[in-house]
Amino acid sequence: MVKTIREIQSDLNGADTSYLSHSMHPYPAKFPPQLPKLILQNYAIKGQSVLDPFCGSGTTLVEARLFGANAIGVDVNGLSVLLSQVKATQLYPEQFDQIERFISKIDGEIIHWKLSGRPAIIVKEIEGQSHWFQQNVSEEITFLLNSIELLNDCNVKNYLKIVLSSIIVRVSNQDSDTRFAAIKKNISDCYTLEIYCKKAKEYNSRMSAYSKLVDDKTELKLFNADSRNLDFIDGNSIDLIITSPPYANTYDYYLYHKFRKRWLDLDVKFAQYNEIGSRREYSSLKENKEKWNVDLIKCFKEMHRVLKMNHLAFVIIGDSVIKKELVKIEKEISIFAPIIGFRVNDILTSDLAGHSKIFNPTYAQKGKKEHIIIMEKIK
Repeated sequence: MVKTIREIQSDLNGADTSYLSHSMHPYPAKFPPQLPKLILQNYAIKGQSVLDPFCGSGTTLVEARLFGANAIGVDVNGLSVLLSQVKATQLYPEQFDQIERFISKIDGEIIHWKLSGRPAIIVKEIEGQSHWFQQNVSEEITFLLNSIELLNDCNVKNYLKIVLSSIIVRVSNQDSDTRFAAIKKNISDCYTLEIYCKKAKEYNSRMSAYSKLVDDKTELKLFNADSRNLDFIDGNSIDLIITSPPYANTYDYYLYHKFRKRWLDLDVKFAQYNEIGSRREYSSLKENKEKWNVDLIKCFKEMHRVLKMNHLAFVIIGDSVIKKELVKIEKEISIFAPIIGFRVNDILTSDLAGHSKIFNPTYAQKGKKEHIIIMEKIK
């Protein structure tokens, strides 16, 4: 098995990581779906329970349900929970019919607006709106949200909200998903509606393919919570953990998703103040390496508590630089994991300069490496 993981690790460059629902919605620092897929095929049994306590965009959860395992995801970011729920939840033909009727309605509105003029729309107000969104864009986002709220099916509504969330940065004045700066984009009337319909049709195709393959006997559970405390999960109840904690001092998930969350009425501050490893903590607040270790140890203790005896946890994590010091995270974990009750069975390391799950190429510099740490609960 270790050889197989090493083989796939070397083959990830150029691999199609966007199949089925995996490509839905921009989300930085995703690990390739081939990795959890391979782990599941070799270490899981259908019907078992798989946990990802940092579920992010839901990659592990999607693959778990495709495999035939129950999927449990936890994330401090409310948008992550909603996105994971949508990506890993199968839709049925009658739900796709509702979605297609909704898209047709919006297509019709675009034609009507262009011919007869825009209707008067009372814009939903969010913090920072006038700086980050053109008036016409705010009107069209509000129109879409109001239209979605008229629907009754919760899964359809969530799906259509995620489609909208996926285009928010594109139609805002924010430069990109990874650059938080305002620029002029001069977005034309109806562009937001047009790109929404285009994106919805693209996602429909991918969700339809996923829905036909998912094992609908499996369960999906999501929790918007801090992974330093998993008291809502019973001890010794998880068969396999596949996860990727944040790479410290690298990214602020709450920051780059905050406008999406404001439009969708999701809590921004909970993630902002509870997101471990954020740049806010280690660049803005100048926390030290010890804080990172303390937080990781709390998370690992909870993973240990919920995992069954002699079962495995696969942790994908990268080195970081905190206060100009290179933190070789595999060495830190190798020290504290045995104290918790894990045995480190193997560590697979690759140079981030060669390939990385991280969005920013500069992260691959300064000798940083990425690791797959395979641990077994032995006591």
